[in-house]
Amino acid sequence: MPEFQSLLRPAMTWKTRIALIREMPAGHGISYGRTFITPRKMRVATLSCGYADGYPRHLSNRGISVLVRGQRCALLGRVTMDLIMIDVSHLAGAAAGDEVVLIGRQGDEEICCAELADRAETITWEITTRIGARVRRVYL
Repeated sequence: MPEFQSLLRPAMTWKTRIALIREMPAGHGISYGRTFITPRKMRVATLSCGYADGYPRHLSNRGISVLVRGQRCALLGRVTMDLIMIDVSHLAGAAAGDEVVLIGRQGDEEICCAELADRAETITWEITTRIGARVRRVYL
């Protein structure tokens, strides 16, 4: 079916919100096990989503991003059961309540299931089928 690949477009978007933002000093450990240490003063946002919602814990410390205000923001530390931490240092106006795209498009940027699956060393279907019942669905 390679001839149909260019006709297919992602139809799913997975969003959450920034729960809070904190200024963290250089040398501060982020998340369980302090697997990420801030190399400099950083603005760290906490997202209300985690592996209990189906976001793969395997994406911890794998260089993956989410979208905030149309810009990529790196995940920091381990994905926890209910929370994800991200770097919003480069987004001066980022605030609690801002929409965050985990999968989908925001502005000119896009994060697709294939990107997450590749970093988690799995397949796209595992990413989509793991999205839990706590995640609100809107069917169009």
